[in-house]
Amino acid sequence: MRPQPRNQAPLNTAIAPCARRRALLASLALGALPLSAFAQSAPAPVFGTPGKDAGWIPTPAPMVEGMLRMAGVSRDDLVVDLGSGDGRIPIFAAKAFGARGLGIELNRDLVAYSVETAKKEGVADRATFVNGDIFEVDFSQGSVISLFMPPQVNARLLPKILAMRPGTRIVSYVFAMEDWEPDDWVFFDNVQGMLWVVPARFEGSWRIQTEGPNPDQYEVTLTQRYQKINGHFLYGNTRLPLFDANVLADRLRFTLVVGERRFDFIGNHKGAALEGTLHVTGESLRRWSATRL
Repeated sequence: MRPQPRNQAPLNTAIAPCARRRALLASLALGALPLSAFAQSAPAPVFGTPGKDAGWIPTPAPMVEGMLRMAGVSRDDLVVDLGSGDGRIPIFAAKAFGARGLGIELNRDLVAYSVETAKKEGVADRATFVNGDIFEVDFSQGSVISLFMPPQVNARLLPKILAMRPGTRIVSYVFAMEDWEPDDWVFFDNVQGMLWVVPARFEGSWRIQTEGPNPDQYEVTLTQRYQKINGHFLYGNTRLPLFDANVLADRLRFTLVVGERRFDFIGNHKGAALEGTLHVTGESLRRWSATRL
């Protein structure tokens, strides 16, 4: 189901200096999928049809394309639309990107309409629909999750979404995900679509072992709020702050400065450990690994 959009103050871009804002032209064409021209024998969707959590209002077709492109959808993805309405997002994901699409929708008439549309568009083998409640149907296998839900629904979904596989992409039209800062934005007709990438969990204390002819051991303690990392690094007996620390999916990066030397750590989860590369000013690239203390 879809909520009726309402005016919303723009996000504070000062907290997202690295986010790339993008604008879509209102004339963006979706010739591959004429969403407004479907002829169906199932009951046609009625704008504003009430539902359990929200009423049905469709995401504009250019925004559908813009959000899926922003999420980097490919044929390897399973795009799950929570409250899929007339099915336009799973169908477009299948037709334009070759992805698999899954729509979860509480309204049986909308599910029937979506199934017929998928058949007529030739993607019934890749775009499927489930009649059910988004809080009861398991969507944990999705690699891209699409939303157009009011804030209170997004807040209820947030714990389940954060528990998904690191790297899962979340796109939402109009409404944010509590205080989780988006990784990117796309705009159509002055309304926003947002992207988040589910982060792995790196918080805690780690013992780092570097490789090379002169191996070293260090300790780093990390705190984490979504994709934002803070903490300190023990260099000998000196506590040093971290710079440029962030998480993208299961990748961690942070920098520290010791005198005139810069230490750039990049690593990934490898089971319960971390592994990655370290570049120190004036030295060759080294490997490092870390285990929890």
